[in-house]
Amino acid sequence: MKKLLYTRITEKTIALFLFAFLLLSRASITTTVNFIPLNTTVVQVAYSGCMFMLYAFEKIKRNEKFGTFHISTFLSILLAVYIVVFGKVFINPPLAQYTNGIFMRQTLFLLVVFSTVAVICVYHLFDGVLLTAYYVFSFIILFQFLTNITDIAQLNVATVFNDSERARVTYGFSHYNALGAFCICYLMIWIILRKRDRMPFGNKWINYLTLLVSVIMLFGSASRNAISGFIIFSLCYLFMMLRESRIGQRVRFFVECAIAIIVVLFFSYGLTGLSFSDLLNHFNRETLLEVALPTFLKSGRMVVGLGLASNEIYGLNQTPYKTYWLDNSYVYVLITSGYLGCVFYVTMIIILFVGLNRVANHALRKVFLSLAIMYMYSAMFETTLFWAGVMQNYIYMIIFLVALSGFFNNPSFDKNIQYISSNNVKR
Repeated sequence: MKKLLYTRITEKTIALFLFAFLLLSRASITTTVNFIPLNTTVVQVAYSGCMFMLYAFEKIKRNEKFGTFHISTFLSILLAVYIVVFGKVFINPPLAQYTNGIFMRQTLFLLVVFSTVAVICVYHLFDGVLLTAYYVFSFIILFQFLTNITDIAQLNVATVFNDSERARVTYGFSHYNALGAFCICYLMIWIILRKRDRMPFGNKWINYLTLLVSVIMLFGSASRNAISGFIIFSLCYLFMMLRESRIGQRVRFFVECAIAIIVVLFFSYGLTGLSFSDLLNHFNRETLLEVALPTFLKSGRMVVGLGLASNEIYGLNQTPYKTYWLDNSYVYVLITSGYLGCVFYVTMIIILFVGLNRVANHALRKVFLSLAIMYMYSAMFETTLFWAGVMQNYIYMIIFLVALSGFFNNPSFDKNIQYISSNNVKR
């Protein structure tokens, strides 16, 4: 027994435990439950330090060189340079205290992501990390659902897209949209594990029970961004499947046109009963055009932006500039970091899609590209693009950077996978 216990406590096991601890710490912010009663800054610093040490230890043990360059490295460099340039160089003095705060938050986030990706690549731990996320997310979903079970009484799928009648619940999350994004992230983890043939417990009912609970909670949140985002993901994946199918070109063209028409009807009027201008107003995006952009254009700081500060700071008008809420990642980048910041972001987005398109595994490539498109779509309604503060980015950014590192292009990475428990399914 002692020997068996000893063999299980490896560097890989430690890394997976640390990752589970980190996710529970982040969940303490996303939900109203303090799963990890520790300072989140301390947790992120300690986590990054431990993960980098594990990475360095393995590299030294293998006598391998540090700093292998690939497309993931270039994206990581741009992410780091962006926050340094706009967090430490182009500081707008009236926003200095807010810029320093967001610089620290984004730096910690990047350290967490980079250290996790480094450990995944050196220990071949993608499946293990994703399984760890699956277990943690499953626990949180079931815990929040059971402790807020009365919220289910307000579930009404038919009114999700009806602005005047929809009922929204949080199941103990900090916000309706935070709940929706969390559930969608769980669905993405579920789908990738299925594609990797790594679902725990095989095809047993518990996997589908948790999936059903997450869908119920998703519709309970009535988060139109999350739900429509998943529709976008599904349609993109379907388009890619059609492109690789053997059906006739005419049939494929007809199906694609039918899908496009359904999408237009769905998002323009179908389930909302609102005109386009009303939709802008209800989504609180009209102020972007009428207030935020005119303020930016009159500021005289179009090249470097008004200055980095959180969306909350801008939304509550705690800056010298009247903008209201900047609930759009692209407008947020433009206003806070100007045209120069947009150049950074456009470059990063191009690198992301070029890298994902090079993933050798066809099944995963379709999933990753569809996920990236959904990610870009959702960013039109939230300030989430490559940014700290949202739970899903601690999963999506790791997935993207691992995919860009060439991890899935080397068949040897599918060997000797570290499983979390002996209950994992065999290939």
